[in-house]
Amino acid sequence: MPYEALDKHEIEFGYQSKQCPGCELRMLKKDFPSHMSTCELIKLTCKDCKFKYKRSEANTKHTENICLRKQIRRLKFESKESNREIEKLNSQLIEMHKLRK
Repeated sequence: MPYEALDKHEIEFGYQSKQCPGCELRMLKKDFPSHMSTCELIKLTCKDCKFKYKRSEANTKHTENICLRKQIRRLKFESKESNREIEKLNSQLIEMHKLRK
């Protein structure tokens, strides 16, 4: 293979080096997807509670119960925020009614 074609060949067949963002191991690009699906140090974000944790911590720091508690806590906070906003809007509405009289 001519030297000029080497870069194209490496890109095309995944022989470039890539570093894992979790364990920082360098590997061939073609092996990267497989490694990413099993690396214990990869940080994950729960789609339900938005908690960030390492894959290796899934059984201790992000159990189903913990996730549900975080979701409930977030929903309570959002509910309080919504109630504050409703109170504020109601107050503005009362003031507008007073001005119209």
